[in-house]
Amino acid sequence: MIATAIENAQFIVYVTDGHIDDSMVASVKESVPGALILADLLEPLYDASIATRDAAHTLGRIKSELQSMVETGERVAVSCRRHSEDLGTRSHFLASLCASADQVHFLKST
Repeated sequence: MIATAIENAQFIVYVTDGHIDDSMVASVKESVPGALILADLLEPLYDASIATRDAAHTLGRIKSELQSMVETGERVAVSCRRHSEDLGTRSHFLASLCASADQVHFLKST
């Protein structure tokens, strides 16, 4: 049973151009049953009142924790919004998170 749980463990990122609302979260829950759903995970890191260096360090800790959760058998789905505005030195945050995921899905806005 434990081997099956670990085999099913994964880290999935869902990227959308639109806002993340209840219907989007419900759709992710339906797509990944039993997963821990984290919505808008990166948004606080885009806050200009947080030094970019601190935000980048926090992102590293978040990615490490997500990996630890998966290693213990957790299924984790993260939803993030792709920003059209220039995020400056923070523009790589989404790509960095996606690079650490097992799967990445790009959702179309409706």
